[in-house]
Amino acid sequence: MRVGLNVVVFCFLGGVALAAGHAQSRDSAKIAAYIKSLPTVKPPDYNETERLALSANPLGCEEHPHASGRNAPTYLWQREGKPQLLEDYDKKRAFYGCLDWHSAVNSTWMMVSLIKSDPSITTGQAIRNELQYHLQKSNIDGEMDFFTHLHGPGADFEKPYGYGWLLKLYGELKTWDDPEGKRASAALEPMATWFAKAFGDYLKSLNYPVRVGLHPNTALDMGFALDYTANTHDTVLEGIIRENALRLFSGDKHCPTALEPTFNDFASPCLLEAALMGRVMEREAYAKWLDDFLPPVYAEEFAGYGKEIDSLHGNLRDTTGTDQEDVPNAHMIGLNFQRATDLMWIAMSLPANDPRVLAYRKLADYNGKQGYDKIGLGGYAGTHWLATYALMYENLMESQHVAKK
Repeated sequence: MRVGLNVVVFCFLGGVALAAGHAQSRDSAKIAAYIKSLPTVKPPDYNETERLALSANPLGCEEHPHASGRNAPTYLWQREGKPQLLEDYDKKRAFYGCLDWHSAVNSTWMMVSLIKSDPSITTGQAIRNELQYHLQKSNIDGEMDFFTHLHGPGADFEKPYGYGWLLKLYGELKTWDDPEGKRASAALEPMATWFAKAFGDYLKSLNYPVRVGLHPNTALDMGFALDYTANTHDTVLEGIIRENALRLFSGDKHCPTALEPTFNDFASPCLLEAALMGRVMEREAYAKWLDDFLPPVYAEEFAGYGKEIDSLHGNLRDTTGTDQEDVPNAHMIGLNFQRATDLMWIAMSLPANDPRVLAYRKLADYNGKQGYDKIGLGGYAGTHWLATYALMYENLMESQHVAKK
């Protein structure tokens, strides 16, 4: 009997502690005081000049083939003897520009997104020319021949990050009400169908999620695929994503936000996961899950999201004490945009009356501005992808403006 009583008391106290944790996370007075302490930031004016500046990035790199040695297993370069470009690569490959395969894909997505939102954009004809040149049946047939014949470790080429981007691109094309959109989406459809099946199989095979702040992050890539399912109504893959997001993440608590950022990250592992779960859970259940996953917005452990990211110290390596020490790190410039996007998703996913919503929105504005203040400092290591992440943030902001009208 005493054992049973102890269990009852323990469960009761645990429930009280849980309720207290929820109350602490949503302490309206402390949240209001924190919001007042945040700087008021005016988001950049997303006008035609800005859209043109963004479009210059993919247009400037789409026709530059990937360098030799970057795309094993032999995507573009023949390796027998002296490395040389694959014969007729521009007719047998679709995504051969912009430094690497996934960057070529997301640059193509960017061009489609820009012309969809602004059909009269000055660079519109140049964008159409690129799409017509790259997304032909022969190019996609060549891509499919390459990917479907990979084996062994090589079969993981561009999985899962590139797969997520290919699906996101197809979803963007599928919803473009334009003859070119219909033509290009029809050309890309076989590839998207194959990638959707392969991406779902990959998720089901995971024993544990990947939590790094880089390309293979499971939550990041699930988010790209959810953009695809939202546009194409692929209920099979959507169900797989929701099921596996809950399987992999629903039990997570106390994400170590104080440890962020990590050098060379372009994404926040904690915010990525929080943003994803907001897209697969009901609002009230999500609000309770978030109570246990992220610290209160006014907590010291959360304060880093309201501070400027030091984006210096070179790219991909420690450059302390060298002439590269003060070179901006493009990944950590992009981190601002990814943070801003995730913070917006979190705010959008909470109940409207949750006191944290305004805090997350203000933090999104702050991080977005930080990204724009530094976007031109990333050099070529940044120009082939930073504008893409800026546009994802802009698109999410614009969707909120449209929803309020």
